Amino acid sequence: MGDMADVFKVLKEHDKKRRTRNLSNASSEGWLMHTDYHWSRTLAGSRLDYWPSRNKWQYKGKIMCGNVTDYINKREAI
Repeated sequence: MGDMADVFKVLKEHDKKRRTRNLSNASSEGWLMHTDYHWSRTLAGSRLDYWPSRNKWQYKGKIMCGNVTDYINKREAI
């Protein structure tokens, strides 16, 4: 195997561990779970889709990454 193949193998393993950690840290409270990896809920009358293993969500057609709990709390306070 070449050097780059080894690098990509390590990156793939790291990404898998990160996704597993993100999923285990996510709280399913208040979410409709379509699968283990795709959740949704209604926020201010619109659907919010969430992929906890990637810390990624979509709301009103815009895709975002980060802490979805903070995002929800800010929108509910408005």
